[in-house]
Amino acid sequence: MNTGKTGIGRFFKGFVYAFEGVVSCIKTERNMRFHIGVAVLVILLMRFYGLSAAETAAVYICIGLVISLELVNTAVEAAVDMACKDKNPLAKKAKDCAAGAVLIAAVASVAVGIRIFWDYYAFMAIASYFARNIWLGIALAAGVILWLVWVFKTPADKDKKDKEKYI
Repeated sequence: MNTGKTGIGRFFKGFVYAFEGVVSCIKTERNMRFHIGVAVLVILLMRFYGLSAAETAAVYICIGLVISLELVNTAVEAAVDMACKDKNPLAKKAKDCAAGAVLIAAVASVAVGIRIFWDYYAFMAIASYFARNIWLGIALAAGVILWLVWVFKTPADKDKKDKEKYI
């Protein structure tokens, strides 16, 4: 897309468009809101683990991969919906494959998470921390409830109307 700008202005305009895409996806895609919430929770709880640099990198790579693939899935769905107004087996295949890519990345990320975070002593440290800091425990519980409300706040038809605004 030519914005009439050249050089560095055009370069930075690309970041603006990318940011708009991420925000649009968060606003319209329930699964993206779920992935964002899980990522935030994982990052907050990482402080209770003595993760190596490699383990920390693996966690951030998993988070980035799942969120990136959710963006790609959303883009594929939008492009297919724009190109195919009627049911089409190839359109279904494209959408299913894109969704499958997110699923595989999410399952692999859960496996990595179990391998890295499944630690009895860390669980006890987390429980002890929140028992000593009851208000932080309440804040965490409230945050999880608010996250779930945010994820499931809009019925599917509202999400569909929001998506139509971006077409």
